[in-house]
Amino acid sequence: MRIQFSLSCQKGTIIPINYQSEISGWIFAVLSNASAELSMWVQQQGFDLASKSYKLFTFSPLAIYPYEMDQVRQEFKLLGNQVKVGVSFYISPAFEQQLVNLFRQTPLQLGSLDGQPAFFEVKHWQVLPRPGFKETMQFKAASPISVTSIEEAKAGSPYILPDNPEYDISFFHHLVRRFKAARQYRSLAQLKLLDPAFPMHYRLLGQAKSRLIHLKSNPEGISQLRGFSYEFEVSLPIHLMEFCYYTGFGEFTHLGFGYVDIK
Repeated sequence: MRIQFSLSCQKGTIIPINYQSEISGWIFAVLSNASAELSMWVQQQGFDLASKSYKLFTFSPLAIYPYEMDQVRQEFKLLGNQVKVGVSFYISPAFEQQLVNLFRQTPLQLGSLDGQPAFFEVKHWQVLPRPGFKETMQFKAASPISVTSIEEAKAGSPYILPDNPEYDISFFHHLVRRFKAARQYRSLAQLKLLDPAFPMHYRLLGQAKSRLIHLKSNPEGISQLRGFSYEFEVSLPIHLMEFCYYTGFGEFTHLGFGYVDIK
């Protein structure tokens, strides 16, 4: 499920350019207040909300307008009183209304106003309809997609560029690994969720732009991550296509990477 939120704030609020850690923490805070039914459903999938092991979500960049940017201080000054963000979950549709209510009850603490912590509250929301998934689709990365090599670490960056001839190896490896984890590593072929003979295919469309995101405190202790914004075409079994759309493509999706829009 995907929810588009409009968050109300005060004009003049100052927020950092790198805000991904705060939004990720907000989502974990929302999930920590889940009902017993939702917590039980997550546990049945092999995850635990209390330990923050459930990471099958991603979120879009904040839509901010109008604003002023201070490149030196690496921050935005909001000239309006509203921002928008999309939050995407791989979760049963039965919990849609509960999640909306939890977000409405949990303000996002982000940035500052007149030297004091600033808070954003849900003003409007929309649960987006489920797209018609096909075995081949084209996407645009709204937030950077991060993919690291599955080879043993060598000197230099672990990140693979989207135009690397071997990019698809790691690209598909990580998404299948995450999908299997979501299914408790049961035989996906036996469950008829993934056909081992399916010819998965990746194709870069145009050029990719590199993005380095600096992160604050997070469960993994990661201080920065690199991803790439680009458009691409991919062929996947439909169940896997749906999974990637809702949880994000690539790695570190719970930190705001891999949120895509359909072209």
